[in-house]
Amino acid sequence: MAAEPLPAGPAPGDDRPCPCGSGTAYGRCCGPLLAGQERARTAAALMRSRYTAFAEKNGAYLLQTWHPSTRPAELDLAGQPEWCGLRIVATERGRETDGAGLVEFVATALAGAKVLALHERSRFVREDGQWLYVSGQTIGKGARSAVGVGTVGRNDPCPCGSGRKFKKCCGR
Repeated sequence: MAAEPLPAGPAPGDDRPCPCGSGTAYGRCCGPLLAGQERARTAAALMRSRYTAFAEKNGAYLLQTWHPSTRPAELDLAGQPEWCGLRIVATERGRETDGAGLVEFVATALAGAKVLALHERSRFVREDGQWLYVSGQTIGKGARSAVGVGTVGRNDPCPCGSGRKFKKCCGR
């Protein structure tokens, strides 16, 4: 499969917060990875950049960072919810010198009147110096569990786990 070209890199000084929730500016976090200027150094960094790619609907990056043994022929991101939070729960191996790693995470999205949470344990491998996503196993009841937004007040903590108020996070 021929790789699709990646979009142009982040604008110099792109200081908006990175969607992955790292607390780092996009231009110094996931931006250079999505632009093809850098490679993820760890499995967790690839996980964060893939989350950002989902949030930005960047299917080309998702396909390029998916292991060929499990990569779909195409990826349709139409109808995806609005991703609004990522929390890395645990990592196992996946450092710069490892050949494989596991990353457990909870990704939160807003879909209509519901906050959805995807809790997954993802498997990554490093081949030729590049981390690739292989597969993921959802944890809990089904792929997604929903929390009704009506039960979350504007000033309540956001259910995505960011530590911010709902109105300043997923409730925007």
